[in-house]
Amino acid sequence: MALWSEERPSEDVHRVLEPDGSLVGDPPDLDDDELRELYWTMKLTRAFEDRALRMQRSGEVSIISRCRGEEATPLGAAAALDPGDWCFPLYRQRSALVYWGVPLDRQLANLMGAEPETVDEHLPFDDRPEPPVNFSPGYIPLGANLPNTVGSALADKLNDRETVSLTFVGDGSTSEGDFHDALNFAGVFEVPAVFVCQNNQWAISVPAHRQTAAETFAQKGDAYGVPNERVDGNDVLAVYQTLKDAVDRARDGGGPTFVECVTYRVVEHNTADEPSVYRDDDLREEWLERDPIDRFEAYLLAEGVLTDDEIESMAADIDEEVQAAVDAAREVPRSEPERMFDNHLRGESWKESHQRAELRRELDGENPFTDWTGEGFE
Repeated sequence: MALWSEERPSEDVHRVLEPDGSLVGDPPDLDDDELRELYWTMKLTRAFEDRALRMQRSGEVSIISRCRGEEATPLGAAAALDPGDWCFPLYRQRSALVYWGVPLDRQLANLMGAEPETVDEHLPFDDRPEPPVNFSPGYIPLGANLPNTVGSALADKLNDRETVSLTFVGDGSTSEGDFHDALNFAGVFEVPAVFVCQNNQWAISVPAHRQTAAETFAQKGDAYGVPNERVDGNDVLAVYQTLKDAVDRARDGGGPTFVECVTYRVVEHNTADEPSVYRDDDLREEWLERDPIDRFEAYLLAEGVLTDDEIESMAADIDEEVQAAVDAAREVPRSEPERMFDNHLRGESWKESHQRAELRRELDGENPFTDWTGEGFE
C-alpha cells in the first residue's frame, strides 16, 4: 500500500496559488499579456472540448478524451518550451496544442476521421504556417513516446543543437517498461529531455495507489539519477515555473528532469468509459473545488490583470472561434479507411497485407472472415 492517502488533494507539492487563487509563493516572471494568454488558452481548450463532446454524442465524433480539470498541467509545461523545441503529447494534452497554435479546425477534423492535408485548395486548411514548436502525432500506445523523446533529445545533443524534447506520461503508464527504459537511458546519457507525469490518479479504472508502492511518482527519477520535482498540477503558474526551470536546465546541458504534476481526472477516461462504477463522487466534488481555471481567474481578477467585463467578452470571442473551427472541420471530406495502415512500417508486412485485404472485402460487403482463397477460417 502506498504511503499517500489515495486520491485526496495533496499538500506536499510546489504551489504558487492556493485553490482560492491567493498567492502562497513567488509567481513566475510573466507580464500581463502572457498571463492573459494562459487564461485564454485554458478557456478555449475547455470550450472546444465541450463542443467536441456534444458532437460525439450526436455521432459526428467517434470518441474523445478530455483534459477538463487538468488543463493547467499540459499548458504550463508547453508554455515553458521555446520555438524549435519538440513536444511528444498523448491524447489528454490539448491545451498544449492550443497554446502553440495547432489549429482547432485541424484538431477537430482529425477527431472526425478526416485529413486536412488532403483537402482541396479552396478549403481553409492550406498555406498556414506550422506551429513554432514541433509536435509529434498524439499517441494512443501508452509509454511509446517516452523512448521516442529520449531519441529526439539524444539526436539534438549529438548534433550540438540547443533544443529540448518534452513528453508526458500518465500515472498508469509509469508501469510500462518504456518508462523505465527511457528514464534510465536519459539519466545515463544526460540528454536534454523533460518528462512530465500528468498524475490524474486514474488509469481508466485503476487508481494510482495500485500502480506503485512508492510514496510519490516523482521519486522514481531517483533510481535513474534523474532530478525530480512534485508540483500542484492545477496551478498553472507553479507548473510553468517548475517546467521552465527544467527546460532551461536541459537546454544548458544539465540533463533530464522528471516532474510529477498532481491533478485529478474529474471526467471520464474517454467517452467509452463510465467512471461512476469505480469512483467516489464525493472525492470528485472535492477536486472540482480546485478547478485550475477558477483558481487562475480569481488570481487575475485580484491582481487587476482581468476584469469581469473582459472575461465576458473573451467568452463570446471563444464561442465564435470554436464555431468557426466546427464549420471548417465539417467541410473536410472523410479519409479513405485504408489510410489507417499508412506510416506504420517501412514496407508492408504479411499481416498488414492480410488486414488490408480483409478491410477491402468488408467495405465491398463481403465476409471478411475468409482467407485469400475464399475458404472460411477453421
